[in-house]
Amino acid sequence: MQRLGIVSDCIHFKNADGKIGTENHILLQQLQALATHFSSVVICCPFVAFDDKKVASFYTDERISFISVPNVGGNSITDKLKMLFVIPKWLAAFKKVDALSDVVYQRFPNNLNLPGFFYFHLKRKKVFATFTGTWDDYAAEPKSYLFQKKLLRKYFRGPVWAYLDKPSTNPKIHAGFSPSYSNIVWDEETEQVNKRLQKLKNSKLETLKLITVGAFVANKNQQLILDACLLLRQQHIPFTLTLVGDGILKDAYQIFIDEYQLNNQIFIAGKKTSTELRELYRQNDFVVQAPIYEGFGKVPIEGFFHGLIPVLSNVELAKVMVANGERGYVFEQNNVESLVNILVDIYQNQSELINQIILGRGYAKSQTLEAWANDYAATVASFYK
Repeated sequence: MQRLGIVSDCIHFKNADGKIGTENHILLQQLQALATHFSSVVICCPFVAFDDKKVASFYTDERISFISVPNVGGNSITDKLKMLFVIPKWLAAFKKVDALSDVVYQRFPNNLNLPGFFYFHLKRKKVFATFTGTWDDYAAEPKSYLFQKKLLRKYFRGPVWAYLDKPSTNPKIHAGFSPSYSNIVWDEETEQVNKRLQKLKNSKLETLKLITVGAFVANKNQQLILDACLLLRQQHIPFTLTLVGDGILKDAYQIFIDEYQLNNQIFIAGKKTSTELRELYRQNDFVVQAPIYEGFGKVPIEGFFHGLIPVLSNVELAKVMVANGERGYVFEQNNVESLVNILVDIYQNQSELINQIILGRGYAKSQTLEAWANDYAATVASFYK
């Protein structure tokens, strides 16, 4: 088996017991799944100090080791100047990755892999990559993202996975996905999904139980969902909404909830561990996501695993995920009336829900960690044979 190096900007930390962890629970699971195909894995990533406020997951695979680099970034001139000063440290880290690996996995877009691209390109290293953002160019997209996509499309030596809504004409570019769960999780949810289906066969939903998951930032657009809930109340549609996440807009959302006296219907749950999030999924029926831009939305797929039906804004892969309405719904981007109309229609006409849940569960079976890691490992092995 070959040795794998990984370069990522995902922030990590070490707790008092010496365990390495991150708050990016999904990436951790993905990297551990990928590690099963290699004899050893070394991850080059930024480290910060650990504190008890972090909602952390910790690595358990002993094949995985780490190379720490400084955590720098940002959009100000000062931030960019700081990055110039750490480039020598980055290059030293890349040299270690090169020595400890046979092939390198680079995750874009990020500042760390900009010099990383040129370093491993000049070393003629075997490489493969994922672009985790929106693959099609969009208005107001950061120039650094456009530049990194150009590098990947035209100059990257190995296979690249991107979130595509149609096959690429470039043989190096592969349609990818971003899994959260394993086959074991799919099996674990079977019993509760069957109970959910039986309940729907016996009676209609009396309340729309909605959940949305993501950082409380402008692009995730939770405010649109809050506005929709206000309109649902005006139309006397029973609902609850659980917001999972944290961020700079948390206080603004709480002020909105308080101002319109929605505390009995809308709940801010905060950050959750993977286990806690799974329990919240089981308590709800619909995943509502309203991002303005999105590469690959993991939350709808997580919902499918648990028997939830997604209601998504019309971003790049939304229609692919819901199979043009067969297993979910798509509303017009940044259009609250469109979202409300769909939610009202769901409440009033529930005949398709059972079939949508069944189809969503079937789709989720193809979106596992094992399927993702197997695809990457087989494609890379074939490319460099």
